[in-house]
Amino acid sequence: MRLTTVLCKQHIGRMFKYHWRIQSKRIPVDTKAESEIQARGIPVYEPNDIIEEHRQLVQVTTAKPLVPKPIPRDLTHPLYHERICHMYRDHNVLLKGLDQGKILTKTVEIKTGLPVEIENLLGVHCLPDQDILVQRCILKSHVFDAMQVKLPKIRDPQRPAWNFPRGYGITDKRRTNLLSPKLIQLCEFACGNSTDAVLGRAVVQDETVFVPFEKDGDLIQLELTVNFMLNSAAPLPLYADADEVQGTQDIPLPDLYPIKHTITLEKENIYQIRNVFPVLKGSKFPYIHTAIFHCNETEVKNIYETPVTEEQVQGRTLLKSFAVAAAHAQQRFGVNVKDLPEPITVQCVQTDGRLFHFAVFQLNTLDLDGTEGKKNIFWMLPRIPLFTSCMYVKGRPLLEGYNSEVFSRLLAFCSNGLPS
Repeated sequence: MRLTTVLCKQHIGRMFKYHWRIQSKRIPVDTKAESEIQARGIPVYEPNDIIEEHRQLVQVTTAKPLVPKPIPRDLTHPLYHERICHMYRDHNVLLKGLDQGKILTKTVEIKTGLPVEIENLLGVHCLPDQDILVQRCILKSHVFDAMQVKLPKIRDPQRPAWNFPRGYGITDKRRTNLLSPKLIQLCEFACGNSTDAVLGRAVVQDETVFVPFEKDGDLIQLELTVNFMLNSAAPLPLYADADEVQGTQDIPLPDLYPIKHTITLEKENIYQIRNVFPVLKGSKFPYIHTAIFHCNETEVKNIYETPVTEEQVQGRTLLKSFAVAAAHAQQRFGVNVKDLPEPITVQCVQTDGRLFHFAVFQLNTLDLDGTEGKKNIFWMLPRIPLFTSCMYVKGRPLLEGYNSEVFSRLLAFCSNGLPS
């Protein structure tokens, strides 16, 4: 007996082929519908004529608008200037960090740490279960958020060719944008036992300040973002009296020789000089109280591709503090003001979501030429970690090394100026 190949019980493929072969030879049956329609005076059209007409109509209606050609960035650009302007933006850092920032803003430090008036506010206000609430905010910002995107590549300077597994999670920008408003809200809860205390503040988010100024013959413009600006109805008190301000004349500025103070600033010929402060002069809360800046690792970088140092982070805090105070002064006293009728004080916090840099800046003058005369004053602390690590460990959220000092200092900043 000869064995044959095993066939399926129902071979659908052969059935379809046979069906198509039969149906492809069918002849359309004349139903005489066309003659009846024409007899009644109804016009008859070919289908292809209608489809082609519709295609032409669609092509006309969906035609792309003409995109204007980009203006070439050369001598013909309408904003071109012969004079070079040195720009400092959010992604920039100074080569020499704090020392270079002191020369640019004509600023000195008269003591180590923050003013005594702020140190005395530590522990004055607090919340029930304060540390638990702050830790909950940290976990919500660093672990529990639903964002899952591809994170930047991990680089090892010792093994530059090694490809690490690509991680997914919450970006650093998202973390700081979540953490800062949560901490500010907790500060309002702690300070706002009365309704008047809460209504005495206003928060401005993600606004940009533009400050142009002259420094030893160089034109410089700061274009910086204030992520959160806390405004008040009354200005902050001065932490340095007239005698201390006059005493700054005897404090020398750092020496950067042979480096010029404008190094690592972007040189541009195409620019627009603008004086912008995000709060209107006649608003209910016109005075600066506290400014919070974000220092995200993926955005703030060195032009030499080297890691950002602690000195450069401190210099960035100084320049951002000066930009906010100077923009406020130019709005209050005029664009061309040099000798201020009264100093302006601003409290500043710079954070990357884990490390917090607290500083206070008092603007005494906008005459930044030379090294003589009275100078601006800057107080600051070293960066303080809010926690050591916050991540999933074996599938469970884990927060290690929580530091309660950070929120206590932020609460002291926010409660400054409130009636006790």
